[in-house]
Amino acid sequence: MNLLLTIMVTIALSCSDGTEVRQDDNSNTDMNYNDEYYSRTSLISDVMSDSAFGDCGRLLFPVQTSYWSGSTLEQLRLTFYSYIDPDMTVEIVNNLKKCVVDGETIFYSIYSEDEMRADADKRNTGLFFFKGNPGAPFAVCNAGGAFAYVGAMHDSFLHALALSKKGYNAFALIYRPDKAYEDLARAIEFIHDNAEYLGVSADEYSLWGGSAGARMAATLGNSGYLLQLTKRDDIP
Repeated sequence: MNLLLTIMVTIALSCSDGTEVRQDDNSNTDMNYNDEYYSRTSLISDVMSDSAFGDCGRLLFPVQTSYWSGSTLEQLRLTFYSYIDPDMTVEIVNNLKKCVVDGETIFYSIYSEDEMRADADKRNTGLFFFKGNPGAPFAVCNAGGAFAYVGAMHDSFLHALALSKKGYNAFALIYRPDKAYEDLARAIEFIHDNAEYLGVSADEYSLWGGSAGARMAATLGNSGYLLQLTKRDDIP
């Protein structure tokens, strides 16, 4: 596989009526993205340790530290990624910080505390939520990284933010590279089972991904694999 080539795959599941999500006055499209908590020169370490993010701050950047470099947001470089827009990196972290300041939840663990105690690696998983319109379909965005690490900051976070601006509810999955399919299956289950609480439609969703993330989307977009990995036939 040519790791420099990013393959974008979108799989729409159970789109019953094909209606387009409307952008209304309650949509995140009206959010002021000029709120600046961070700038290009902000230290990555300061973002990760920001008390507003709690423990999930460390998951904004790859936990496999050998795959990234740089001390500031504009210097951030992820292995395999060559087209990098520092202004987008800044916009993403500012957006997430603003959501926290506004009282919104931006991160959800997909495993229980008991499961994480039994397997510490499961603490390095979860869903960053980029909220769209209430009750709108959801998308799960899966970053690439050659199944070696998760390049969310230069990959799935950008896609999730763009989708939320269009009114869709978008999640960016932080997964274990060696258990990627298992984690995506659990993420789909988690969103489906908590759809009402999260304010998303449980009936219509899409899976997105680039490179390794595209393989994840293609695999879980197959009903047979979805059933095999979730053991459930109630998820469309």
